[in-house]
Amino acid sequence: MGVENKEEVLSRTKKHANLKFDVEKEEIEDINEIIDDDFDIEEFEEEKPKKVEKKEAVVMKPRKKKKSHTGLIVFISVVLIIGLFVAAYILMTPTIKLLGDKEIKLTINSEYIESGVKAKLLGKDKTKDVKVIGEVNTKKTGTYTIVYKIQNMFLISKVKRTVTVVNEGPVITLEGDKDYSICPKKKYEEVGFKANSVKGKEVLEDDLSKNVEFKVKNDVVTYKVKDSNGVMYYTTRNLVREDKTAPDIKLGGNDHIYITLNNKYNEPGYTVEDNCDGKLDDKVKVEGTVDTSKLGDYKVTYKVSDKAGNEATKERTVTIQREIVRRPASLTCGEAGVIYLTFDDGPGGNSTVSILNTLKKYNIKATFFVTSSNGGSDDLIKREFDEGHLIALHTSSHEYSQVYKSDEAYWADLNKISARVERITGQKSKIVRFPGGSSNTVSRHYSTGIMARMAADLESKGYTYVDWNVDSRDAEGKNSDQIYNYTISELSKSKGNVVLMHDIKTTTANALERVIQYGLNNGYKFKVLDSSVICHHRTAN
Repeated sequence: MGVENKEEVLSRTKKHANLKFDVEKEEIEDINEIIDDDFDIEEFEEEKPKKVEKKEAVVMKPRKKKKSHTGLIVFISVVLIIGLFVAAYILMTPTIKLLGDKEIKLTINSEYIESGVKAKLLGKDKTKDVKVIGEVNTKKTGTYTIVYKIQNMFLISKVKRTVTVVNEGPVITLEGDKDYSICPKKKYEEVGFKANSVKGKEVLEDDLSKNVEFKVKNDVVTYKVKDSNGVMYYTTRNLVREDKTAPDIKLGGNDHIYITLNNKYNEPGYTVEDNCDGKLDDKVKVEGTVDTSKLGDYKVTYKVSDKAGNEATKERTVTIQREIVRRPASLTCGEAGVIYLTFDDGPGGNSTVSILNTLKKYNIKATFFVTSSNGGSDDLIKREFDEGHLIALHTSSHEYSQVYKSDEAYWADLNKISARVERITGQKSKIVRFPGGSSNTVSRHYSTGIMARMAADLESKGYTYVDWNVDSRDAEGKNSDQIYNYTISELSKSKGNVVLMHDIKTTTANALERVIQYGLNNGYKFKVLDSSVICHHRTAN
């Protein structure tokens, strides 16, 4: 079959379809393109059209162009990206918050206690990653800035605190050590403190102690006080957990016990108290034996250790001796017709001054048995010495329970007052008077036989002890008239007259001038004691 031209094909096709089509220009162009492709007309004719039922014409409406949503999509996408970026920025930026005040005022020389900050990232604590920049010199007034900074990649957060150091404000003074030792398991009990205001270098007399806040954390006690102007002061005490203190052993009875030959030795016992471990009586080891059938000294040793390994040792001496021989009295007391004025227990302030003035008025020299127990000054002892009076030894403490507890205790007490006298006068004194005299019986309560032993011991070491044979009785609270009468009633020209008085008594100072006048008017001489004067009571212990 020959090829038909385009016009014929187009005409026949329209008739065959018997249909009315509304076509757009674009569809017609498509048909033209098909015809131009040299398709086989014969094949087209061979396909004979089937009988087509008549149908109503279908009108094809042109399609509307779809609206483009590209811009909206782009906009939403950009917003989402920005939102994600902002959310990521917020989430990845660490947060940092100041603890404590943002602005602080401190008194100069206060400690600066860093309150710190709290930092978080994605809900996790990052405080340890915070860098602190800046420092506070509390010894110098001025304003200091502390910067707290934390960084995550390129994201940085920071906050600031200002600290101003001023000259005027509160101050806290701690009692006890700043580094305070405390038992390892012991709860801290406050040692004490005091708070006042300061103005420059002057500490005022106000009391702010009730305003002090303190707390214990990690074995550091922090103290804080704030005044009405908002100025604060901090200080700290460090608790040192240690036990370096040995247990305290207290012996029942005396450290030195004297037992007569063949008498029984009864262990007086002991108690032990430890600063951290409490009572340790059952931990004590006792070493040593006492044989009362043989004369001599025996040592009994007591040892104990606490949980920290601190060891304590105490020793007791037990002396087995023959029966105690009490000394007889020897009351010749020096030269006959001589009055030896002696004054115990001083110096005593105004009464001693008055007595010295009276002695100086009559050019009378006396003997002062001095102590350290009545608060008398070194100057008074020096005046006594410089004016020609004899400075003799009485006791340092004048506490019978201490002085007569043991032989060692007596010597310890005597050595203290001896050292004082030598320091003031530059000379050693060897004249001694026992507290209560050598005839006292109160010493029996503390150490049996100590007076007999000490009397012999003193003399063996070159000392002379002196009692008295004329008692003014001023120690009994007598008035000045009674003191005068008791004194002159016991004076005698047939003996030496060692007169017991006390220069701490105002009544004695008031009576002294009349006693001196009586002696001078009745032919007596006045002298100071020396080692040749033997004036001993009978020892009763």
